[in-house]
Amino acid sequence: MSLENQEKNIGFVYFMTERDLFGYPCGPYVKIGLVKGNDDGRSSFDRRKEHQTGNPREIIIEAEVKTYAQVSTLESLVHQRLAKNRIHGEWFNYGEDGIHPYVELTKEINGDLESELENDLKINNYTGIQDNGEEIKPSSDAEDIYNELLKVKANFLKIKGEKDLAVLKLRSFNKEFCRDIDGICSYEKIKPSEKLESVIFKKDHPDIFEKLCTKKIKGPLLVKKDLKQTLSKEFKDIQETIKVQKFLEDSSKRLLKRDEYAMKLHQEYLEAHASLQPIEYKKKLFENKLKLLTGENQGIQKICSWKRRITKNLSKIDLLNYDSELTQKYITKKKSVVRFKVNDYRPYPF
Repeated sequence: MSLENQEKNIGFVYFMTERDLFGYPCGPYVKIGLVKGNDDGRSSFDRRKEHQTGNPREIIIEAEVKTYAQVSTLESLVHQRLAKNRIHGEWFNYGEDGIHPYVELTKEINGDLESELENDLKINNYTGIQDNGEEIKPSSDAEDIYNELLKVKANFLKIKGEKDLAVLKLRSFNKEFCRDIDGICSYEKIKPSEKLESVIFKKDHPDIFEKLCTKKIKGPLLVKKDLKQTLSKEFKDIQETIKVQKFLEDSSKRLLKRDEYAMKLHQEYLEAHASLQPIEYKKKLFENKLKLLTGENQGIQKICSWKRRITKNLSKIDLLNYDSELTQKYITKKKSVVRFKVNDYRPYPF
């Protein structure tokens, strides 16, 4: 990446605290946010001025980490890693150790991201072209990477299984009804959405479809003899339990007080959520190495396939702009769904 492009992509993750009128910290809390780079050279201190407006407490920029990687990715990874200490939004409890460990962790994650910038660019170039249909023979490097990837994937599935089980246990707190737990988890009914039946439309109106569709080259990397998550009997039993739960429309009737067991499950969820971050990154790293070795080819024999084909998609908005009356004939309404969410922070005492 050229120096000019690097400067355009520059961003900052900042660490912001508050102090009262006497200069004392307002609790052991730090806000970890981002500033995206732009031509105006906006900085963390510009963001401080924005937050200071209307805030009677003095805001201090304690530190910032400069990055040439995608700053939103860096911020997201840091937030996930610190999930156990999250208070709300971008605010975290730093405890007796201060913010220094958080700053060092951010630098560490940023170093990993920046070290892969050149490889990311190469992968993006390969992603934008169709494969040549050939499978190459595996090199010793490819075999080593494949074996390491499977080890990482096994660890990933183990931790993910612990996180998923904690979620199911929280969902099954009441066997008869879907119940929210104060500060830990909640249900939400999503309004019915509309879907354009593009496959049927393409069959009925191929000329219009070709005229309006957008073309994109895409295709995932598939690892051969890949590992899959195995579900325990306990997991399957809980799945059966929640299938018969009824949803209460009145949110006040759904709410349960949190107890020690619920907080224990939430802790297990948060620990697994945080632990997955470095494992997910390592998994992606090995997958990217296989992509680089695959290059313009379709795959590597006995290791992976990376088929990249042109896909055609028709958006509902484009079709509505073209002929709204015709579009309505191909729109169907989906049923409303109930979504369950576990807080990735703890808005209650530590």
